[in-house]
Amino acid sequence: MNVLVTGGAGFLGGYIMAALQRQGHEAFAYDIAPPGADTSAVSPDIARRFRAGQINDIARLFAVCRSEKIDAIIHSAGMVGLEPSLEQPIATYQTNVMGLINVCEVARQLEMRRVVFVSSNAAYHKGSGAALVETDPAFSIRDGNPAGHYGTSKMAGEAIGLAYASFQNLDFLALRVTAIYGFGMRSPMYIKPMVENSVLGRPTRFATGGRMKRDYTHVADCSDGIVTALLAPPWKAGEQRVINVAGGSARTAAEVAKIVRATIPGADIEIGDDLTPLEQQNVKMRASLDVTSAKRLLNWSPKWPLEAGIAEYAETFRHHLSRSSNE
Repeated sequence: MNVLVTGGAGFLGGYIMAALQRQGHEAFAYDIAPPGADTSAVSPDIARRFRAGQINDIARLFAVCRSEKIDAIIHSAGMVGLEPSLEQPIATYQTNVMGLINVCEVARQLEMRRVVFVSSNAAYHKGSGAALVETDPAFSIRDGNPAGHYGTSKMAGEAIGLAYASFQNLDFLALRVTAIYGFGMRSPMYIKPMVENSVLGRPTRFATGGRMKRDYTHVADCSDGIVTALLAPPWKAGEQRVINVAGGSARTAAEVAKIVRATIPGADIEIGDDLTPLEQQNVKMRASLDVTSAKRLLNWSPKWPLEAGIAEYAETFRHHLSRSSNE
C-alpha cells in the first residue's frame, strides 16, 4: 500500500515511516521542512521519500497523492501545545482544522482506503472517572478546553472527520495519543531534558512541575498503534471511530525524575512540586487513558512500560551521540 504521512519528517512521523517500511509498504513523508538528523537516524531512507508541501496547500497535496498513487493517509501534521495555541490561535486553527479538512477532502475525492487522524488527549474536556474514556465529554457549554485552542482544534478535527465518515463514506479513524516520548522528541515534557542531560552528565533543574501528570507513551508504541489502525479491515458503519492509543498509566514528572535517576548512574535532577498557572489549568485533562477500546477494536496494547522506555531512550541517545562523534 502507498501511504502518505503528513508531518512525516517530524518526531512521530519518522517512526511511522520506519514502521510502514518494515511492513513492506511504500511510505512518503509530506512536510514543510526536510527531515533532520534525528529523524533520518530513525528512518534512514526518509530523505528519498520526502515530499515538500504545506498542509494548507490543497493543490500540492492533491498533486503529491496523485503522483505517488497514495492509497491512504496518516495525518500527523499540525501545531502542537497549549502555549503556542494561545500565542497563535489563527495559525493553530488554519493548520489543525483546515489542514484536516484538506486531508479528508483529498482522500474523499481520490477514493482512498482510509484516513488515520493523529488526535490527542487534549480533545477531552474532562473525565468522568480515574481514566479518560472515549465517551467522556469533549465539550462544555460553560468553559473552554483546558488545552486552549490546541485541544479545541483536535476536538473539531475529530468532529469533522466523523462527518466525512457518516455522510461521505470516508473510512476515518481518530487516535487520541498523549505525551509521546523517545529518541528524537522535540517537546521537552520534562522527560527530554531529564534523560538527555543525564546521559551528557549535566544537571537538570526545574523550579516547578513535579506534580504535573502525563500518560507518557513510548513513540514505538504510538507508531505501532497508528500503523495497526491504518491496516485494520474496513470499519463498520456505526462502529466507534475515536480510539485512545496510550501507555495507559499517568505518572508525575517527579516520578519520571526518580526513574531516570535509577536508570542513568549519576543523574542529577531536581524538580519543585509547585505548578505554574498554565500547568494548573492544563493538569485538569492530564490523566491515564483507558485503552480498552484499542484492545477490542485493534487488538493493540502498549508494550513499553515507562521504566523500559526511559532505558531505551537513554541507550538510543547515547548510541546516536557516539555515532555522530565518529562521523
